[in-house]
Parts: sequence; C-alpha cells; structure tokens
Amino acid sequence: PAGEFTMGSEDYGDEKPLHQVYLPEYKIARVPVTNEQWLAFLKGSGYNWETKDKLWSNGQIPKGKEKHPVVYVTWRDAMAFCDWAGVRLPTEAEWEKAARGTDGRKYPWGNEDPTKELCNFNSNVKDTPVGAYPKGKSPYDCLDMAGNVWEWCSSEYKPYPYKADDGREDLTNVKNVKVLRGGCWSTNASYVRACNRLSTGPNLWYYFVGFRVCS
Repeated sequence: PAGEFTMGSEDYGDEKPLHQVYLPEYKIARVPVTNEQWLAFLKGSGYNWETKDKLWSNGQIPKGKEKHPVVYVTWRDAMAFCDWAGVRLPTEAEWEKAARGTDGRKYPWGNEDPTKELCNFNSNVKDTPVGAYPKGKSPYDCLDMAGNVWEWCSSEYKPYPYKADDGREDLTNVKNVKVLRGGCWSTNASYVRACNRLSTGPNLWYYFVGFRVCS
C-alpha cells in the first residue's frame, strides 16, 4: 500500500541517516525470478545471454535447479527480462519497504537474529529453491528477502537520504554502479538485514546475484 516507511539505519555509513520515505502503491514479486522463468524469457525473446563458463550448459537449466533463482545475470540482463515481461526492477526504496514493512524492523521476520530456519545465510547451504523459508517472510508475505541470492534494484548507488528525483532512478545512467539488496547464502547476519546495501557495476555478473520484479 501507499504510505511512508522507515528507511536506512544508524549502524553503518551508507545506511545513514535513518529517514522516512513515502512511496505510492506498487506490486512486487513474492520471490526472485527462477531459472525456469529465465528460460521462458530466453526462448520467448531470443535474448543473447552468454552462458559460457556459467552454471548453464548448452542453454539447459542445471538438473534440479528449475525453481532456484536465476544467477549470473547482469543488471542489463535483468532489465531486458523486465522489458520482455512488462514489469520492472524495484527501486531500492520499494525493495526495502517490501522487506521490512513500516515498523522499522531489522529483518523481514522481525528483530530476532537469523537462524537456518528463517533464511539461507552463513554458508549453511548453497542457493535454495525460492520460497524455501516461509518462516522468514516479510510483513507483505515476500520471501527470500534475506539471504539466498543478492538482488538487483533499479537504483543507482548514491548516499542517503533516498530521493527518487535526484537522478538515482534515471535508467539511462547505464554505466553507473547499481544497488544490490538482501544478502546471499554465503553472507553473515549483518548482510541479510533489510536495510543493508551493496553496490556493483551494471555489466558484472556473479554466481550469487539474481533479481525479483516489480510493477
């Protein structure tokens, strides 16, 4: 729903200051985009996704990984999927509100420290099928917003306070560093906090980065 939420924290430099952000109503996917959804995109669009030396072989999903989040996708790859599917990447603010709600909680499930029952972190296991940690859902029933894989946001990585009209949401700035959110299966508890931020170049891909969509 539309309204304000508390964004950021007073714990780390790039999360300061704690501030209020108003967002209009929006929709966000409950889980990240999966390998089988990515395959549908590749087949339906003819998009040239270079898979050499990645997890996929000859354009085939690794056995048993159909429901796992797609990884090895750049920000530009994710944007291409969104254009094809008629959706978009969430802004950094939209992602954080979906993850923590309006009560300023530390994690999607609340302020309780993460455990292996709540999320996939701390190298307990590698990436897992989406939605495998229902106890770790956010106030809006979003899943996998702590751990499993990092997720691309549309936003350029800029200092707070977050202001959507200061150029950080200008999608023509395709060379500037972009925001990743959520932590991944190999990160510790600090990185799976709902307000944690990471940045990287839009043309880079990693075995622990995927995305979810918004509209």
